Amino acid sequence: MKYWTFFSEQARKPTGIFGRFYMSRVFEKGNAELNALMFETVPMEENDHVLEIGCGTGMLIKHIADNLSQGLIEGIDFSKQMVAMARKKNKKHLNSGQVKIHLGDFEQAEFEANSFDKIYTAHTIYFWKKPGDTIAKIHRILRPGGRLVIGFRDKSEMEKMPLNKDIFKYYSAQDLKELLVNHGALAEIDIVFKKSDQITNYCAVCMKSKT
Repeated sequence: MKYWTFFSEQARKPTGIFGRFYMSRVFEKGNAELNALMFETVPMEENDHVLEIGCGTGMLIKHIADNLSQGLIEGIDFSKQMVAMARKKNKKHLNSGQVKIHLGDFEQAEFEANSFDKIYTAHTIYFWKKPGDTIAKIHRILRPGGRLVIGFRDKSEMEKMPLNKDIFKYYSAQDLKELLVNHGALAEIDIVFKKSDQITNYCAVCMKSKT
């Protein structure tokens, strides 16, 4: 197996020692600015019920929980290594009941309809096998007026990276906006971005209709 195929598979689902010790560091460093952008763009409010899809090491969950005294923050990831790290990082908030972290595949997980005020996800869109179905599920579990925040990097930047295109599906900002529009259930779609020295981070933000 070529290294970049192995790396791409680990980026999708970290496993083993490599996932626990190497990919966790990649995620912590590489996602910090994107996590900050997502939270700045659509901050959680007191008493919100929030879900992070693909919560990784739990960095965003901890940031939210550290800054709010109320509300419920849930995360889900299908990597045992990432869930273990996320639970360790958020031990205090898990013990208080403010945070719940689930091991499992979001596509198969059971969540009640109309139950979340906000859903965040960073760098998972590339791996959605049936994005229309995933968007439909997100729509179902968002409350009316709830918002979805998708953090990603643009196709133009992703194409410069040595990744396996059989594992990653790249989206331009326009591609992602069209995907969300074509699956129609979410409205008021906006794309925001923030440049750093090395990259540009993007967020797609959309809202479930209140009616």
